[in-house]
Amino acid sequence: MKDIDAELRKILGEDLRQNVVLRDYVSMKVGGVADFFYSATDINNLTLAVSAAVKLKIPYFILGGGYNIIPSDLGFPGLVIKNDCSNIVFSPDFSGVIADSGVNLGRLINQATSHDLGGLEFLFGVPSSVGGAVYGNAGALGQSIGDFVKSVTLLIPKDDTVVIVRHSPAWMSFAYRSSILKTDYRKDKHKPVILTVTLQLVQRRKDEILRMTQENMAVKKKNQPLGEISAGSFFKNLGALPENSAGYLIDHSGAKKLRVGGAAFSKKHANFLINRKNATASDVHDLAEKAKELVKEKYDCDLEEEIEYIGRW
Repeated sequence: MKDIDAELRKILGEDLRQNVVLRDYVSMKVGGVADFFYSATDINNLTLAVSAAVKLKIPYFILGGGYNIIPSDLGFPGLVIKNDCSNIVFSPDFSGVIADSGVNLGRLINQATSHDLGGLEFLFGVPSSVGGAVYGNAGALGQSIGDFVKSVTLLIPKDDTVVIVRHSPAWMSFAYRSSILKTDYRKDKHKPVILTVTLQLVQRRKDEILRMTQENMAVKKKNQPLGEISAGSFFKNLGALPENSAGYLIDHSGAKKLRVGGAAFSKKHANFLINRKNATASDVHDLAEKAKELVKEKYDCDLEEEIEYIGRW
């Protein structure tokens, strides 16, 4: 560990930190310590950090907004890179924008609105970075961000180095709450990293965009436990019909009443697993497994997590 620390510090400097508690950086407020932690404030620093981890053959994880992930109580055995890259460039040639992967989704939508550019109103209120949203093809109200992606610039690990490539939406293989990065590379120690995303937006008046975002937020506030500690929607829906939603299945199987330690399901929406009182990551994991068992027993179908477990499980 000392050798790795010394080598990483040579590359990343004094901004490299050790034994950082991950629960302070994730919305679920669970998780142990990361062996190493580094905040990348621009694309060059993000590339440098990933390159260092690849060169030293240690695992890395890119941390965006901290939603949709459950870090292990035992921590993360490698380098967690906090993605604080925040550059946004609006193109004069087309109704689009190039955003760093660390850009907050709400900030992007607000800035697009000031340029009379809409299309992403359905994502307003979704707590995510742009990179995280594209990685998991975030969506709501029947739409997904993948529908608006024009291209993605990625950092691809290759042997003991990295290369930068640009890929089309077709390569990303967007599907319901998924992309090729979440399926084909999910368990890789060194997976591709999104650097920037080019989005094709639509010309729309500010007042119309604001009306749509306000309406969408009203729906979210009515149906989702926005004030509770959660990782966001926990399981994927099995279909478009209400009875195929994860919330319906958890509720009607009786799993909604379950508790493990400080973890429970929200009374407002059963597909939100909440940290009710000092829950551990293991509490969350065990409650999710119990819910999956009950749903399988009653409906003979398998719930699949939308969230990801990271670290030493």
